[in-house]
Amino acid sequence: MNDNPFVTDSEDSPYLKHHYQEKNWYRGKDVIDVNYFMVDPETILLGWGAYTKEKGYDYQWQKDLFSPMNKPSDEHKKAFSVWVLPKYVSGEQNIEHAACLWQRHSYGEYTGFQQMGNCFYESSKLPENQNKLPIIKYVGSESISIGMGSTSIPKFELAGFKERPDNFVIPAWYGSEEDESNSPIQDPSSSDAKSTFIDDEIPF
Repeated sequence: MNDNPFVTDSEDSPYLKHHYQEKNWYRGKDVIDVNYFMVDPETILLGWGAYTKEKGYDYQWQKDLFSPMNKPSDEHKKAFSVWVLPKYVSGEQNIEHAACLWQRHSYGEYTGFQQMGNCFYESSKLPENQNKLPIIKYVGSESISIGMGSTSIPKFELAGFKERPDNFVIPAWYGSEEDESNSPIQDPSSSDAKSTFIDDEIPF
């Protein structure tokens, strides 16, 4: 990253991708080691996505998670969007990454995202988990065949819930570009957003 605050670092991309062939994670163009994600459920969007060379990415989101919308075109596929905070913990290694926007419309990643959400959805309703964010462990990827091709599905399991740490900050540009009804973002200046946590069993 550039140390000059007046120069925009165009190389730093917050977009997260699970590479179906390599079975690893990319933040922008860089491979990152990660085996845990803290998830911000308030930023989850569901809808449809498509990509063409002429128009680039086209994402169209539901008004909420419980109101399905019709498929906009034959080119569109089911899509999701969510902000996560990745981390890698193994032995003495403890690698922190900046917040990432996991926003994709591939079959493998959408299926993995569904499984991730299913891990924490019911537990997030419990009183003891209110105002806390789910922490999901990445446990590997499963290769599957689709038609004449193949893909891989990232697999997850619930590790627990913790309060939001100081470094899980969603960039201001994201909120300014999304419709307010489609992007319920927690204000990072709120007391809940700034709370820190320490737990020996959960690596955040």
